[in-house]
Amino acid sequence: MSRKEYIAGLDIGTTKTCCILAEVDADTRAVEIVGVGLTPSDGLKKGVVVELDTTSEAIRVATDKAQQMAGNFAIKSVVVGVTGEHISSLNSRGVVAITGPDREIKPADVDRVIEASKVIVLPPEQEIIQAIPRDFIVDGEEGVKDPIGMSATRLEVETHIVTGSSVFLDNIVKCVHRAGLSVDATVLNSVAAGEAVLLDEEKQLGVALVDIGGGTTDIAVFTGGEVYYTSVIPVGGNHVTNDIAIGLRTSREEAERVKKDYGAADGSLVEPGQTFEVTQLGAAEPVELPRDVLVRITEPRMQEILSMARAELAKSDRLEMLPAGVVLTGGACQMPGTVEIAEKTFGLSVRLGVPRNVGALSNTVASPIYSTAVGLIKYAAREQLGLQEREKTVTLKQAIASFFKRLFG
Repeated sequence: MSRKEYIAGLDIGTTKTCCILAEVDADTRAVEIVGVGLTPSDGLKKGVVVELDTTSEAIRVATDKAQQMAGNFAIKSVVVGVTGEHISSLNSRGVVAITGPDREIKPADVDRVIEASKVIVLPPEQEIIQAIPRDFIVDGEEGVKDPIGMSATRLEVETHIVTGSSVFLDNIVKCVHRAGLSVDATVLNSVAAGEAVLLDEEKQLGVALVDIGGGTTDIAVFTGGEVYYTSVIPVGGNHVTNDIAIGLRTSREEAERVKKDYGAADGSLVEPGQTFEVTQLGAAEPVELPRDVLVRITEPRMQEILSMARAELAKSDRLEMLPAGVVLTGGACQMPGTVEIAEKTFGLSVRLGVPRNVGALSNTVASPIYSTAVGLIKYAAREQLGLQEREKTVTLKQAIASFFKRLFG
């Protein structure tokens, strides 16, 4: 029988906190979601904790809901997604010599070369969140994905390094601990979301992921199957909500409802004569307004967010080299017309990305709001089980070598 692993992903967002519990087959790496917990959250602002108690309570509620759906399975630790304006990234290179009589690359050598790539100058308040290997070079030969077992004298690696504010990251971990959980790992939101919504073929050809959340827009460019560039813009769907609240003189809660029910990113989708009702501040009864009044608020802001994302993609020097185009995800992307105006803004093909291949609860999480949480599960499964597989392979090689040594002396 297959051995099962259980992994919990925690997406702590500006507007919602989501916990997903999944059962992962250690042999096939198939992910089967068994629990989903979602709760409103307002303890973060632009990806940064501003209220510890509020955030901790949202985490507790979300994980409790996921546990109950899974049959009260006890979640003890989580993989946490991180984002925020404090996040930055760069590409780095490391190199080590391969020693020993057999000159064979071992897992320890891979660990050493990745650590060598992490030797970079950082401000004292920053720390490395992730060092993602993009490509290994064995004795000058590029394009090696798994160098373990190969013979060589020199091993190099190109890594994409993600850094963040130590203080902000500590506060995220503190909130998780207050909720009675431990942190297995922290993963950049855009990298996680890419695991959930992107096809391997898209990553290989070249694709950009644009994840528009409540407080931030997370961007990741993939090429050659790996992460090439990441960035975070401190704007998101909450800015649209705030614009509506100001423009229509209403509460944020009412503005959010109106945005979801009647907002549009493309004014051409609104038919003449369409109206909507909104309760303004201080009013006893709702008033009826033309829908195009609302769209004149939502359309410019969505266009601005997408234009900022395009400018960020241009910084990657890959905007003209994305044959697979752009994949949009995140809650704010559900606004009608977003894909259409994104195609005009980017000048590329655009599709809406939702989580894929997650078992019986696929329909439950088939929404852009779950992309990061599902991606955290998939990313953790790939990294954790991939490491176990490499260790198992090395152990097998050692056993075979030992057998022949005993047999032939």
